[in-house]
Amino acid sequence: MTTVGNRVDTAWRKSRLAARLLIRRESRPLRPRERTLALRLSQDSEVTNRLIQQALYFLGIGPRKDAFDRQLVDRGD
Repeated sequence: MTTVGNRVDTAWRKSRLAARLLIRRESRPLRPRERTLALRLSQDSEVTNRLIQQALYFLGIGPRKDAFDRQLVDRGD
């Protein structure tokens, strides 16, 4: 049985998932299922830009964050 103290914060989990989708989008087009999930996460009030930014740094984007942002904006899917 899991106690409340051991659970991962749901907003942080969702933000990490959103960050992973952004990383995938950088390398290839998202599949329909991934696009649907990205849309749901973008409308979720718990998933904030700041948490996604922290998740991107957590996943190793940190040093190339500016180039990553420019590439996503330039693609403009």
